[in-house]
Formats: sequence, structure tokens, C-alpha cells
Amino acid sequence: MRGENIRFWMPVAFLLLFAVYCSQKLFRSHFESSATEPRYVFERDVPACRGAIYDAAAGASPMVKSVPCWEYRLDPVALTNATVRPRGEKLPRTRQAICRTIANALSLDYAKVLAMSENPSKRYQYLAQSTDAAAHAILSDRRLVAGVVIEDKQVRQYLHGKRLCHVIGSMNKEGVGSAGLELKYDRELSGVPGCIRGCRDARGAELYDKRIETVAPIPGADIHLTVDRNLQYEAETALADGIREFGAGSGWCVILDVKTADVLAMVSYPDFNPLFFGRAKDAAKVNRATSLTYEPGSVMKVITAAAGIDSGFVKPDSLYTTNRDDDRYYRLPGDGSHVWEPRMSVKDAIVHSSNIVIGKLGFDLGPKTLWTYMKAFGFGSKTGIELPGEEMGLLPFWQKWDKVKWSRAPIGQGVAVTAMQLASAYQAIANDGVRMKPHIVQSIVQADGHEIYTKQPEVASRPISRGTARELRRMMLGVASPDGTARRAAIKGYSVAGKTGTAQKVVNGRYSDSLYRATFCGIVPSGAVKRIPADPDVAEPRIVVLVTLDFDQRTKFHQGGNSAAPIFRRVATAALRYLHVEPDRPDELMDLDDADPLDKIMESRERTL
Repeated sequence: MRGENIRFWMPVAFLLLFAVYCSQKLFRSHFESSATEPRYVFERDVPACRGAIYDAAAGASPMVKSVPCWEYRLDPVALTNATVRPRGEKLPRTRQAICRTIANALSLDYAKVLAMSENPSKRYQYLAQSTDAAAHAILSDRRLVAGVVIEDKQVRQYLHGKRLCHVIGSMNKEGVGSAGLELKYDRELSGVPGCIRGCRDARGAELYDKRIETVAPIPGADIHLTVDRNLQYEAETALADGIREFGAGSGWCVILDVKTADVLAMVSYPDFNPLFFGRAKDAAKVNRATSLTYEPGSVMKVITAAAGIDSGFVKPDSLYTTNRDDDRYYRLPGDGSHVWEPRMSVKDAIVHSSNIVIGKLGFDLGPKTLWTYMKAFGFGSKTGIELPGEEMGLLPFWQKWDKVKWSRAPIGQGVAVTAMQLASAYQAIANDGVRMKPHIVQSIVQADGHEIYTKQPEVASRPISRGTARELRRMMLGVASPDGTARRAAIKGYSVAGKTGTAQKVVNGRYSDSLYRATFCGIVPSGAVKRIPADPDVAEPRIVVLVTLDFDQRTKFHQGGNSAAPIFRRVATAALRYLHVEPDRPDELMDLDDADPLDKIMESRERTL
């Protein structure tokens, strides 16, 4: 009897304990503040459409845009536990049938999807992203498939691939900008996400007739650039072809509008695919036009001449001796194997790129005067262009210069600049001494059409007078001539005011005798020539083009006139034609010499490229 009583009361006690447990759970669910809403009420964010990026000649076609899509992931556990029975059928669908439906809807390999479904240790495995509404209808139908998790996403489309990649930048997997304008203006591009509050049924599907609240997302703003995609294409193609032809390791190119300092093109090579930014090499991610500092070399001689002429210390025809062993100067730079006349003018020193003459001029000016003019031209300070990661360059205070730098800084040694700073300085010379703040963003426009930012022309500095700027342009005319260092930069029908630069690279703290950076920076039209003698004034300059090649191995094309100048010629010629710039030397177009060997060489090279 005792054993029977125990067997009777044990289940009764268990049932009583279970009833007490359920009662207290029900009691607490009615009075706890955290359980005021039923479990079928949900709330989720709705992502905002990221803004697009347009170039200057965009019209209705952006360079970059975001497209809403669905991201699909597979949960093998949910697929195994669910019972999928289409309406009208008695038997549930098999795992193989469900996986085949998923594979067909997303155009995936059936065997791969089946293998994913049979691995319960890995949940929420990525399947695909798709914008196909028909596929979404199939995969969201619980009577056809199970275990598919669907999430609203956006896919960023870079419609021109690598073009303008260093300016546009890229996004990471979380949808946040990680480089370029995508990083700089991430807040403006992102917009404001919306929100949905509603109810679900027992299967987890939303009951649309019981939606509680809907807050629409605010799309991100669109960015309009000053860069023209056609000029960008010409510059990228010419630079890439030139790097391959002349054997350089990297290079960069900048095209500036003379009057406004708008960036019409900006190229840095090597480049990367914005969709695979994380896989790109570190060297390819650097925007060498704004984030790389380097010694400019002889292109800095124009700035030294500008300081001497503007301060009234010298004139273009002022003569200097070409003797390096001059006791009045301390450790002058040499001119290599060049043999000059005993005396040379400042103008000829620019045309022939004499280190000795410009070194003497800089020594005579003194570090304070030269540093003041370099600072006024923007060296040692950021230009303020709307790109992240811009460098300041290196321009030590004049009191820290030793006597060696007195004659080396004037020829571009011992100071470091960015390509953007150098192009901006030449823009000041082209714009009659007025340096404008460079811009690459024209405007930022919200989805409702309201402009939250519009570029305004802004004067950055006035380093030299109008007369000095015009005198400098006349001096630089001889550089792109048969007597100058950049005869390959000459463009028929247009005058070119420019300067070459061949800078030795620093390797292990010493100047290399085999590695160089070759530069040519030119103003075209030069602003120093009248179209016809009867014109009241010279033809106005239109663009500034800077080209630099960085050589990481010994080559015979390391000089700026041999490598950077031909690329400049190709880029500038294409830009002048595209911008419909009228020739300022129309007589050259009517007097073509078919026997000119230089023309034959350049035409042959252009056909080859």
C-alpha cells in the first residue's frame, strides 16, 4: 500500500508544481512593464537611399549611385525544422526541392546550396544580393521555401569602374564611406533611415492591414563635381599609356581651370576598383595628387624667379655668371654636363633650367624673402580641396635654413610639395598673380532640390603682381621650344608656358643617382601671345596641366622633357579640343611642315598608343 500511494501522489505533486509555475508566469506577464505589448508587434529600420555622385557633364547620368536590393542568407536549422507544404498538396516539400527553388531563383549552383543546407553548424550563410522582384516573391513565400532570411540592403554601383576612383573613394561592408568623397561626405550621402512598426502573424509574416506606424526614410544628398568625365578619361588614358611607354612605376596628373581653380581632372596611378577597395594594395589606395609629398625639382625655379622679379631684385634680362666655383656663394648646385656661356640671363636660366644661376639668385634673395614668396604661393599649407588626407608639404621656417638650403631650395631641393600645391601655384601665375582656392565639389543637393552647399570662387592669396605674372609667362614660353628643355610639350596652334622638373629621389637618406621624378607643368594658352597683332591684349590662359612620373628603376626617359612633356602634350591637346579653346597661334595650323622629324615621332607614338 505504501508503494501504491507514492506512485499516485508523485504525479499529482508534479502537476501541482507545474500549475503553480504557469500561474505565476501568467500573473507576472500581466503586471510587468516589460510585457505590455504582445510578441507579434515588431519594429525595424528602413535604410535611406545613399546619394549619387555626378560629374560636371553628368546630365541625368551619375558616376556613382545606390540601388535598393534584397540580401538573402540561408539558415539550415530553420530549413530543417520547418514544414513547407504548398497549398493543395498532401506531402511536404523535401530539402532537395526547396534548395532547387532557391538556386533557380537566385541563379546559384544547386549543389552548393544543398551543401550549405546540410551544414547546421553554420547559420545565416550568405546566398546573394538581388534586385529581382520575382525572385523576392518566390523566396518570401513560406509555402515554397524555408530557412531564407531576407534583409533590405543597398548595392553601390560605380558605373565607370576605376575611373576617378581616388576622388570618389569607396564604402565598406557596413555601408560607411572609407575613402575619398564617400568618406569626406559620408554624413551628407547617407541620409536619414526610416522606421516601420507593425504586427506579424504566427508564421512571422507582416500583417500589412495592421501596420501601426510608417516613417519614410530621407534619401541622401547628391554631390556634383567640377571634374568632367571626358577629360578624366583622356587624362587617365594618356597617363597610363605614358607610364607603360616610359617605364615609370607610378604617376599623377591634374588639370585646373585658370580662372576658378576648379579641378577638371585628377588622376593617380596605380588605381583600384572601388568595389574591392579592401583587396587593393596600399600603394594603389594613395591619391598621389593630394596625399603624397615630394621634392619638386626644377619646376620650383619659376617660383624663385617670381620672387626675384616681383621684389624688384632682378629683371628677366639680369645676368649671372655660370661659374659654380664662386667664392661669394656657399656650395652651389651643379649643372651636370651642361656647358653654358660665361654669363646667362634669368630668363635663359628658366629656359635651359640652370641650377647654378637660379641657385645664385635664391642665395642673393636670402631665405626670408624666398620663404615668404613660397608661403604666399601656398607651399607648406593645405590647399583646402574637398578631399580627405591632403598633406601640407614641407617648408621649414626660413630661420631654420642652413646655408646649403639657401641655394638648394630655389631649385626645388630640401622642400616638399604636393601636386595640388604645385598646380595651384602655376594657376596663380596663369591668373595674373591671383591664386584661387582649388575646388573639386561644385555643389551638394538634397533629394528635394535644396542646395546645402554651393562652391563660391575664393581668393586664397595674391603672391605676385599682374605684371610679374605676365613677365613670368613670357619667360616660360621658351621652355616648350626647340631651344628649351621641353620641346616635346609644344602644341601646334597653341603657345605653352611651362617648366620641366627632374628631381632626384631620396633613398636611405641620400639622393639617388638613378631614380628620379619627372615633371612638366604647363599653362595653355600661355597668356603671353596675341592671336593676331591687332588684338588689344594677349589670349587668356585657359588651363593648367601638371604631369609627374615616378620612376622606381633606372631609365633613359627620367627627364621631365623626355617623358612628362609628351604626356602633357597629349592631355592638353585633348582638353583644348574638348573645351573648344581657340588657338592663339593660328598661323601654325596653316603652315605645317611635313618634314619636321619631331612631328613624325609624335604622330607615330600617338598611333602606337
